[in-house]
Amino acid sequence: MFHHPSATSALAPIGVALLMLARADAPSREPTASSLEVRYVANAGVFVRIGDARVLIDAPIREGIPPYATSSPEERVRLERAAAPYDTVDAILVTHWHEDHFSPEAVAAHLSHNTRAVLVSSPEIVERVRAVAPGLPAGRFRGVLPEPGGSQLVRVGTLPIRVLRVRHSPARRLPEQHVGFLVGEDPAVLHTGDADPTAGNFALLRGLPRVRLALLPFWYLLNDASRRFVRESIAPDRIVAMHLPPQDADDVTRAFAGGNVDATLLVAPGTVVR
Repeated sequence: MFHHPSATSALAPIGVALLMLARADAPSREPTASSLEVRYVANAGVFVRIGDARVLIDAPIREGIPPYATSSPEERVRLERAAAPYDTVDAILVTHWHEDHFSPEAVAAHLSHNTRAVLVSSPEIVERVRAVAPGLPAGRFRGVLPEPGGSQLVRVGTLPIRVLRVRHSPARRLPEQHVGFLVGEDPAVLHTGDADPTAGNFALLRGLPRVRLALLPFWYLLNDASRRFVRESIAPDRIVAMHLPPQDADDVTRAFAGGNVDATLLVAPGTVVR
């Protein structure tokens, strides 16, 4: 059985062709029309490079929430001490406060060791980090909360980051201040967090830059209705599926291997997709 409440029905025959995202023929060093690389950290955590800009999304975390993946002790040290490859992070983006996406202590540790990085998230996340690291300057924080169904543009250097107010999937501990992110413009990378996969929740993408790469929970691909939602409401050029409990990796990989969905399934932390 797959460990997510959205995966309660029988799995329809679907699959994934494991893709490597090709670099543009003449990649720019600017955040637009640029090269793209995604490094899997753990669970929904990724390290994204767009040209010279580098962001962590929903990472670092600590204990997380079983059964979802967490970083090894060695990788956690690198993340929190801003050691290579995380020594040039420009921004940390956090979708919501659930422990498998966010640790205030881990985020504060990285910000303390990496003086160039800023935190972009909801006011609730900013307050939780400032509570454990009151000495960090206010300028290191960008607390943004658009109206439900809206978006707000934040720039970190020359990198555009659109904060999206999207509703979390139904949950016992429902985070009211849940956001997603659309990072960059060409390419534009979407991270949905744990957003409810419905057309209305993602209507705000209309009029925003086209999604080149969508970083989605794996359960977005588990049935015909959710796959149709992805095609019609997100319409990405490429899909990376994540948020996979390690013990479900073989079952999900086999299920994905039988169908026609083009995506990369992130299983092993440290995997790099270019």
